[in-house]
Amino acid sequence: MRRFLLVLLFLLAGAGFSATAQERVALVVGNSAYEHVPSLRNPRNDAEDLTRKLEGLGFTVVGGVDLDRRKLVESLIKFGRAAERAEVALFFYAGHGLQVNGQNYLVPVDAMVEFESEIDLSLVSLSGVMQQLERGSRTNLVFLDACRDNPFAKDLAKSSNRSAASLSKGLGRIQTGSETFIAFATQPDAVASDGAGRNSPFTNALLKHMATPGQSISDMMIEVRNDVFSATNGLQVPWDSSSLRGRFSFAPAAAQAAQPTAQAPLSAVEAKQAYDMAVDVGSCGAFEAFMRRYPGSFYADLAKELASKACAAPEQERVASAGAVTATRRIAREGTCAKGPFDVDYCVSSVLKPIKGNVYDPGLMFDGNRETAWVEGEKELGIGETITLHFGRERLLSGFEIVNGYDKNQQIWASNARVKALEATTRSGVLGITLQDVRGPSRVDFDRPVRTPYLELRIKDVFPGTKYKDTAISELYPIFAD
Repeated sequence: MRRFLLVLLFLLAGAGFSATAQERVALVVGNSAYEHVPSLRNPRNDAEDLTRKLEGLGFTVVGGVDLDRRKLVESLIKFGRAAERAEVALFFYAGHGLQVNGQNYLVPVDAMVEFESEIDLSLVSLSGVMQQLERGSRTNLVFLDACRDNPFAKDLAKSSNRSAASLSKGLGRIQTGSETFIAFATQPDAVASDGAGRNSPFTNALLKHMATPGQSISDMMIEVRNDVFSATNGLQVPWDSSSLRGRFSFAPAAAQAAQPTAQAPLSAVEAKQAYDMAVDVGSCGAFEAFMRRYPGSFYADLAKELASKACAAPEQERVASAGAVTATRRIAREGTCAKGPFDVDYCVSSVLKPIKGNVYDPGLMFDGNRETAWVEGEKELGIGETITLHFGRERLLSGFEIVNGYDKNQQIWASNARVKALEATTRSGVLGITLQDVRGPSRVDFDRPVRTPYLELRIKDVFPGTKYKDTAISELYPIFAD
């Protein structure tokens, strides 16, 4: 009888979260009702709505809302055991999150931290979550809507100078194993919004695009990123990092309809919504962003006309900046130039010669295709090579977005060198920039926007490739604040 009871208890303990070899499992957590720090309105809604969405997509979901540390750890243990036998394992967290000494932590609802030495006792480290996630599943997915500001910042700052110096905004980058996709609500070291509606801007975009038939997770994140960017007026840009070696889609491709319908394609509807947002903002940068995202839409010509007015500098500014633009062209050893979008010239100091029909010109840095790249033409690793973007007039530059390396696939990306450190020069001076060795788009934001007619990026250090010495950049876009 005792043996029977033990077996029965074991089966009951695992009944809430089992997984077969082909199953999709998910741990979804939304913490809103915090006991010792400010509560958050949306995480509970985010978790409940995403749970329903994932269940509709074939996931077995465990987790819940307003979990204290004990319940969160218990859920992680069950999730880790299920992930060992699952095909796909997904972790979603909405709530307070923080970064201390470069380590990321999730905040249970009962957490109270006054000293840095208490962090590991009261919070749950994200590295521990990743260990559970990667116990055996073939595909690992992480979505973190937890980049709100550190709720313990004041207490930790008062406790010691060392603690105050260790604090950083938002969550930091995560080092992962293979077959893992990680998405942040905003770029690393930045703070995300809780949102004014039922859901946060990030989760709202996920709910909108996750079930699109046949859409890859990478393409889904592009749509999510654009929606969040528009919803927050450019203040929040979701960020992702991927080591997936295959194509993953949440929903299978839909069968072709037998008869055409009168309903407008989704892309046209989205273009209209994006155009309306650009008109509401009314800035030069808003119209440029729209034209880059929807270049072939019905509204592209309208946006181009409005952009010509919004982007037109006063005549005195154009005259004053003309000499500055001419002077800045002498900064770099410009061997090859290409005319980019929105009157931006891309000039590079060297280009790798074509190989077997493949070219590596600077124009490939703005073609919207991560499978092409500019590759420098020096014999060694490209240290000292430059890329100079000329804007034609003074612009208010807030940073740039870069897809580092030759991002055609994982093998080619690893085989070629990637930029590790850059020296960015504008009219305002020189700034040192360090990049993480991750695939996909990364955004670099200056401390404050600078008014400049150019941006020069000089390669100072690289991550060596496993096979080639060539250093590559797939995509590069300036981000304007005007």
